[in-house]
Amino acid sequence: PIWHSYGNHCLYNLDRPTLQQRLGIPFREEEPHGEWVGYYDFCHQSTRFVVLDGYDIALMQRCPDTSLKHKQAREILQTQNPNMNEGNPNSPKGLEDLERRFVAFNGGVGQEQLKWLRNTLQDARELGQHVIVLSHNPIHPESSNPVCLIWNFQEVLDILRLYKDVVVASFSGHAHKGGYCRDEESGIHFRVVEAALENRPEKTYAMVDVYTDSRTNKSDDDSKRSASSPRLVLRGFGNCVSAVYDFEHTKTAVLNEC
Repeated sequence: PIWHSYGNHCLYNLDRPTLQQRLGIPFREEEPHGEWVGYYDFCHQSTRFVVLDGYDIALMQRCPDTSLKHKQAREILQTQNPNMNEGNPNSPKGLEDLERRFVAFNGGVGQEQLKWLRNTLQDARELGQHVIVLSHNPIHPESSNPVCLIWNFQEVLDILRLYKDVVVASFSGHAHKGGYCRDEESGIHFRVVEAALENRPEKTYAMVDVYTDSRTNKSDDDSKRSASSPRLVLRGFGNCVSAVYDFEHTKTAVLNEC
């Protein structure tokens, strides 16, 4: 199966019900207000993939008259970005450093989603699973241009740090030039994958192979075999940089299949 996240360029053109219909994103109505949200998780063997919705709290494709999430997003931007009151909410003009994230082409993670994230990571810990976090917007301020960060990235980052024993890495997009950092506090890898949008005519994309144990793997020469530690192997194509990310910061544990 193919599982999708979604981002601002999707919302410029399509609403959430249409994205669900065309891409199969498992949106659901969040209680108690009934607004559509697109965060979910799925498992493959011993790895759990956690997909965050960085446009949970957002202006885009939320009804300005009835949506509580639109109202919350509007209040955040009116407070944090003076360009909002001048009719240009996508502009970071006058904002400095991390403040530049408060623009309308970003969004935030709501309290219900934060609670869900904590519960999901706790469940993964109890089951001895490794977790890979996926989101459109970057989470770590040192991984990319701060203008692309989730509004409340710190709340999300704090939760991930609490579960550094299970969270191996976070992969995101949105910042077209890409980026990477390894969080000094937790050891979690934060990789922003280079975008196809600004890398044409090259076909820029990546595939990640997940190796969760230290089994012996074939080398390029089939006559030779070598043991490898658990790792994520990102194979970059076009202008996407290839990389290998280890699991050294996580606990040694026997993993259970989902």
